[in-house]
Amino acid sequence: MDHDLQIENQYLRRQLQSLLDEARHNEEKMRRFDRLERRLIGAHTPADLVRIILQDYRVVFELDAVGLLLVDPEYEIARMLDAELKDRSKAASLVFLENSTVLEDFYGSAPLPYLGACHTPRHVDLVGTMPVGIASVAMLPLQRQGEVIGSLNLGSFKADRFSSDSATDFLERLAAIVAISLENTLNHERLKQIGLTDPLTGINNRRYFEHRCLEEINFAQRHDLPLSCMFLDLDKFKRINDSLGHQAGDEVLRHIAAKIKGQLRASDVLARYGGEEFVVLLPQANLRHAAEVAERTRASIESELFEPLPGEAVPLTISIGVAQLPAGPEGGDASLRIRDLIAAADAALYQAKEGGRNRVVCAA
Repeated sequence: MDHDLQIENQYLRRQLQSLLDEARHNEEKMRRFDRLERRLIGAHTPADLVRIILQDYRVVFELDAVGLLLVDPEYEIARMLDAELKDRSKAASLVFLENSTVLEDFYGSAPLPYLGACHTPRHVDLVGTMPVGIASVAMLPLQRQGEVIGSLNLGSFKADRFSSDSATDFLERLAAIVAISLENTLNHERLKQIGLTDPLTGINNRRYFEHRCLEEINFAQRHDLPLSCMFLDLDKFKRINDSLGHQAGDEVLRHIAAKIKGQLRASDVLARYGGEEFVVLLPQANLRHAAEVAERTRASIESELFEPLPGEAVPLTISIGVAQLPAGPEGGDASLRIRDLIAAADAALYQAKEGGRNRVVCAA
């Protein structure tokens, strides 16, 4: 009898210890989640948020994969991230969707998390970014104001990590926090861009350009990369304003901004510098490459007549000065180097104007 009691006591102690261990594990898990939750809520930019979700969350919760799909029909989020992320390969598991059709087809009218095996054809489009060998997934709909705006997908090589009988309260809370944080960072970025955007042309303004110059010059110096600048000025713009009026002039400026933008990479920085002047910063581009871009831009503007008002077609040309940031020591005064770079491009532009307009001149 005493032996039986002893065995039962040992069994109960083991059970109690197991429960205590599980409780401590869950407590630590909740502490980690709380810390991560605070970081998600405190993220200042969409890029910060994406880094936390795709990199930190995977490490903290020992996941084998984390993927994020976002509905981005106007490529607004993609442009914001391109402006901040120097290396998009670190966000390879981030996928943008042109519309929410795929998500709505999968989640249905009452979106709920999916936990289970990663092999059903129904969700292959949603987990396409997962590495080969993922056995189970948790797919969490991100919703704001009754609409599915994305999907957060967690993957594990363990088949039993996510199963249909698992509780989803924890994961639903995570999805809600991610969705709210995403909306907050996007709205914050939109408000910031209102003050950094030229209202007439819709491109960046001078203030934004000067801010980005500091970032790009520091980056170029740190990594010993070339950086070039184009200064562009519309030829004889005053004649258009005087003959056709300011409404036509505004249409011409919008047209020119769009034509310049069409010749640039996503990483290039275009801004309206003032009046009919535009400026472009070309990261990781030497003088020769920048001159080629400038010549393509000049030719594309010259090649067609533009009709700012019905029946009033006008020929347009542009003069462009190009300069490359000279080599310099890392840690030098970036603001002085910005001034020198823009001044060199501006001087080259002056030479283009003096030389007959509608041409590209490179600084010596």
